[in-house]
Amino acid sequence: MSNYIKKAQVDRDAGLDNSTTVFGSLFESDLPTREKSLQRMTGEGISLFAAGTETVSWALTVVTYHLLTQPTLLSKLTADVRQAVDDSAEPGQLPPWAALEKRPYLRAVIHEGLRLSYGVASRTSRIATEEDLLYRGQWTPKGNSASRKVELVIPRGYAVGMSAVITHHDESVFPDSHAFVPERWLDEKGQHRKTLDRALLAFSKGSRSCVGINLAYCELYLLLALLTVRVFPRMQLYETTEKDVAYDHDFFNPYPVWNSKGVRAVIMG
Repeated sequence: MSNYIKKAQVDRDAGLDNSTTVFGSLFESDLPTREKSLQRMTGEGISLFAAGTETVSWALTVVTYHLLTQPTLLSKLTADVRQAVDDSAEPGQLPPWAALEKRPYLRAVIHEGLRLSYGVASRTSRIATEEDLLYRGQWTPKGNSASRKVELVIPRGYAVGMSAVITHHDESVFPDSHAFVPERWLDEKGQHRKTLDRALLAFSKGSRSCVGINLAYCELYLLLALLTVRVFPRMQLYETTEKDVAYDHDFFNPYPVWNSKGVRAVIMG
């Protein structure tokens, strides 16, 4: 990453980059010089790469596996996306993001994909600096079947964190949580079940939630719609099982078992 940034600065100084790239624009900006240091720019680049590519690509990978192993779900999604294409102002062309996000089953598949791809899988901590926190909840001691109420005070200054993986597999919210079930996001009228949104932490929550959430959703809707109508009809999985998408460990992002070769597929003629 640092070498890429060095090259971007050389190109900018040589007049080869007219602010057409991310780093070229930053170098041309009125940011203080200290904000343009190699160390700072490298950190920004790594964040941009990790948050802007890995998370979306992994979500699409998880969705692809589950759709190709469950033809019934793929058929439902294909019908929903083709309806959007038929209703487009230019028949036969993929409609814009604003139209795609109104398709209920496409939206349900994306939300279920985000739930099982987790976004950031490592624990993200928060620190209350000005007040003590009061926690009220339920706790089931190890070896017991009955839960008990607990009330704890967490002193200010202590870090509190949890992983999205924990929440996304809360069986009281998402029954059969390890199964890919887009229908859980639809109500009895076939519309989006908004009550589940509060338990989806793929983009975190609150003031520290992902700043790229809208870009990520735009990418997911457009790319999944394109894959559905142009690629999936000719795609078959190759030597891939659920262990290749199931969460095993994390390095900030979620990863499957160590010996996984990833989701592999072949395109049929």
